[in-house]
Amino acid sequence: MRKHLLAVAAVSISSAVFAQTPDPMRRQITQDEDAWRKARIEGDLKFLDRFYAKEGRIQGIDGKVLSRDEDIAIFKTGKIKPKFIEHGPLNIEIYGNTAVVTGVDHLGGTAFGHYGEMYIRFTDVLVRRDGRWQLIVQQGTKTEGL
Repeated sequence: MRKHLLAVAAVSISSAVFAQTPDPMRRQITQDEDAWRKARIEGDLKFLDRFYAKEGRIQGIDGKVLSRDEDIAIFKTGKIKPKFIEHGPLNIEIYGNTAVVTGVDHLGGTAFGHYGEMYIRFTDVLVRRDGRWQLIVQQGTKTEGL
């Protein structure tokens, strides 16, 4: 009985440690998601151009769908200028060369001349091409918090 309890405890502890340790793909996706937030804050158009898939689409909180080029242009012109974008826990599911990332962002900044803060529940779909992850679809919905 004692050996059985020790074995169960060892399996439980190792399972908990494994579940908390992200694999390299999840680590890379998390780094890319963080870099994307930073690029939008800093207006890093080069990163946005590389990260957004050519056929990428962004669906905003207003329901409008923008092409990658339309979304990048918003940051280029300064129509949207985030001051901060902070995410809560990211849920990352990987299906071969496709990943689905969900979570909630808390962001603040200027949009079309008005300052505001909000929470956005998002779903990002990424595809792995040429050894890197690219955003192919992003959808956001305004929410009340994390």
